[in-house]
Amino acid sequence: MIDPTKITNYNLSDEGLEEQFLFWVCAAGKNAKAAAAGLHKFLTTIGGYIYGPFKAIREQVSLGELGLNTLPKMEDLLKSCGIGSYTLKAETMRQVAFSGYNLRNCTPQELELIKGIGPKTSRCFILHTRKDARVAGLDTHMLKFLRSKGHLDAPESTPGNEKNYERFEKLVLKYADEAGKTPAEFDLDVWNFYSQGLNK
Repeated sequence: MIDPTKITNYNLSDEGLEEQFLFWVCAAGKNAKAAAAGLHKFLTTIGGYIYGPFKAIREQVSLGELGLNTLPKMEDLLKSCGIGSYTLKAETMRQVAFSGYNLRNCTPQELELIKGIGPKTSRCFILHTRKDARVAGLDTHMLKFLRSKGHLDAPESTPGNEKNYERFEKLVLKYADEAGKTPAEFDLDVWNFYSQGLNK
């Protein structure tokens, strides 16, 4: 099961990469610990830890199309596992499982071609699975950090405009460099600081 407080891992197996990618899908707009628990329940239900996450999803879809699946639809499974926006996230999971992407070297732009994947999700996945990645995940915590540093134009939620995203991403990378940390280390520091209420 994914531990959001120790999310950085540059030595994941193919199945581990798939699980981590699905975690970032589930974590979009959701508490990270709740998303990890929901994903664990979902993968356990569909046999994702036995066959591999993407293979289990493909099997689930294929059996459903043949009318042979004894499990509920993916949307209903995700809902029962406590994963919000389950209709969109089910479609995202189907698309990535059939995409054929190599999760070790695909680009953020390629990942963002999948319905439901935005710049934050694509970059958070890459940031915490690839050593020396120079990207930043602009979640609510990181944006709050930027505002605390005087960047009052940093929005409350992830910027959808690519130009805006890149502008704030560069700022985060600058702060990481100044702190003498990798972008992944800096990201976790900020997340822990704000998510655990250490800023109070």
